[in-house]
Amino acid sequence: ELWKKRLLDLGKSNKLINFKENKRSNIAIASPKCGDIFKLIHDEKSLSFSYPLKTTFDERGEEQSLSVVKGDIETFCSINEQQRTLKSLRAKAKTSIEEQGVNILYLTFGMIRWREYDNFEIIASPIVLVPVNIKIESINQPYTINMINDGIIVNPSLLYKFNNDFNIKLPDFDEHEDNIVEYLDIISQIAKKNNWKVSDEVYLSLLSFLKIN
Repeated sequence: ELWKKRLLDLGKSNKLINFKENKRSNIAIASPKCGDIFKLIHDEKSLSFSYPLKTTFDERGEEQSLSVVKGDIETFCSINEQQRTLKSLRAKAKTSIEEQGVNILYLTFGMIRWREYDNFEIIASPIVLVPVNIKIESINQPYTINMINDGIIVNPSLLYKFNNDFNIKLPDFDEHEDNIVEYLDIISQIAKKNNWKVSDEVYLSLLSFLKIN
């Protein structure tokens, strides 16, 4: 157990500790809301993203979508930017599985914003991680995601960081339960005692667990 904890990367370069929005490695989910999308993905539903029915190019060579087919999931970015990001996420996740046998693609539920005792910098860390894969049947079909059987977990780097640095033990999450909102409420109560904040943000993100594996 001691050796395993020493393998955890607790530096700010680790996105499990210091999460940053980056269109090359994550995409924020606008709809459905946190509790609804968790129940759907937990029930092993295949969820589709909105997608362009047809794309043309203007005189500058930029993509223009003529119409958008609404899917189960909507994001905050434009449809063309969304498609580029999903394509990148799918390719990188596929490469990781093929080359290293490790899944690095997760839906993250909840974000806690906290700070070190001696620092005013606010750090954002994802809380619950659900392993997923992303597929597309053809260019005229939507990207879809499904949960895979790697186990739903609470951010392991965050668990150790809080326990080791603040003597705060975050509660376990029962992966068989589908009420993520109730769990995030418990984390929120813990956060308030330290003047931290918890939000119900959801991201599709690449998060590397190579050291742990």
